[in-house]
Amino acid sequence: MKIFNHKGNVLLFAIVAFTLISVLGTGIYFMTTSATFSGLGANQQNRAYQLAVSGRDYALSPVNNLGPSDSGDYTMSNGDKFNLVIAGDTITSTGIVNEGTPYEARRKISVTITGFGSRPDISFAKDIADFKAEVGKERESTPGSGFVSVDTTTGQISLGQFMASQFGAVWYSGTSASGNCQDGECDFGTGFNAFFVFRIQKSASYTLGDGFTFALFNGQDNDLYSVGGHGGMGELMAYAGSSYVSGSTYLDNKGGQGIRPPKIAVEFDPYPNTGCPSSPCSDNSRCDDSDGGDHMAHVFWGDNTTSCSGFGDISGQKSYDDNKHGSGSDGVSEPQNALTTDTNNYFEGDLWGSSWLERTVAYAFRIEVRRSDPGSGNYNYEVKSWIKECPDFACTAYSQGTFGNTKVAYTVDNPTIRRTVADGNQIVLDSTYHNKFDKFIFGWTAATSGATQNVILKDFKMYFAREPVYGVWNNLGSTSYFKINGAGVCTGIVQDSLIGNIGHSESIDGFTNSTCTIATSPSSISYDQAVSADTNKNYAVNFSGTDK
Repeated sequence: MKIFNHKGNVLLFAIVAFTLISVLGTGIYFMTTSATFSGLGANQQNRAYQLAVSGRDYALSPVNNLGPSDSGDYTMSNGDKFNLVIAGDTITSTGIVNEGTPYEARRKISVTITGFGSRPDISFAKDIADFKAEVGKERESTPGSGFVSVDTTTGQISLGQFMASQFGAVWYSGTSASGNCQDGECDFGTGFNAFFVFRIQKSASYTLGDGFTFALFNGQDNDLYSVGGHGGMGELMAYAGSSYVSGSTYLDNKGGQGIRPPKIAVEFDPYPNTGCPSSPCSDNSRCDDSDGGDHMAHVFWGDNTTSCSGFGDISGQKSYDDNKHGSGSDGVSEPQNALTTDTNNYFEGDLWGSSWLERTVAYAFRIEVRRSDPGSGNYNYEVKSWIKECPDFACTAYSQGTFGNTKVAYTVDNPTIRRTVADGNQIVLDSTYHNKFDKFIFGWTAATSGATQNVILKDFKMYFAREPVYGVWNNLGSTSYFKINGAGVCTGIVQDSLIGNIGHSESIDGFTNSTCTIATSPSSISYDQAVSADTNKNYAVNFSGTDK
């Protein structure tokens, strides 16, 4: 049983409205005789219907954009509720009043909205203009060159345009109620799912350029001007490096800070930089696999002590190994970039061959990122990435199928590369870095040296994972009394009954007496305790801190 208590304007209005209805209905009930019960029955049915309508509207609201995992009960302060069942494009909402009494009333309504089951929060289809920088604010090493091109007509982005010795980036800069995004900075929350299709083009028969990354980085120490790179060092992909252009010019307009950690990227690298010197400050220093094969890999921010003096400020100087394979101690302040020997994090194409990124085909890419609090004082980050060969550039087989539906977790097959708790190789960050990641910015970076390329991106979709809310049940052995968040009415709850729901940063206090002055043992349960207790992942726990 999943029980939720989502917050938002839509639900707030519903709670206020139905609390008033409940008060009126209760008052009428106690002032009437049996001769008017039929009228009261109609009143309860009407309340149930209005609850069902509110549930439907709550699910459909663009602010909420609920998915299948949001199915469950949404309970009002007076005990009335609506139950949502979200299956694909169909939303079924049942309004319930006076549940478990002789006067219980239920009304059910259903609606099917084409595309609702896969509606993303952010996409090229509706938000492509939010990826187009204002004139003069483009993140290109040669401003106005068109190295980064955002086509609002076709809904596609191109990176490279076959230009040599250039670098740049494109970031989402929009505002979205989902994800609480403001000017491109979004709440990390518990994570997100994203999908896009890409193809890398090369000029004639020349060697392909240095590739690109899909990157996300913290919003506390970065902004929409942030970018990596270094003139002539395409292997940095504009993800690593201080953003040095030439002379005293840095592309980030901040004196060469680069993209400051914490940050995460998936790199798509078709150019072999197999040199592996201790210093990352020179060409051919990425420690790519010695076989020279194209690869996809997870990268972070390398070694915090390695520095390239003379380029940018201190943070920028430390950023030159941010996509050097194997760099980083794998501690709570510097996760280790993928090693070439780690098949869980470094993919070389398998049956597609060593030059798989240089083929003329398109690829569909999907990433799922989650973060959680295991209660240790540090925080877990999981990254799962999949890549599939498209049958054609349209790639509708994946973009319009399960693989491209970011609204639900993808479980059909294993990730191509992954860092997960189950594998024991999750990213673990301390509280300082974790808190910096409360807000994040995302987009793509690319760079070239002598070899050129053009990367075409299309069909991007992103859906922010919704934070679950936990239903808490009385298992203390007898009727006990409870307050949610230390406020409100002291409510008696019988054994094995639902006390209420708690969301992030919320708690429930327990008492043995009806005035709520004598604490139970245990005395409370917090949201974090509920997360830890919910081992079977059904979002229902006991007040004692055990799973239900």
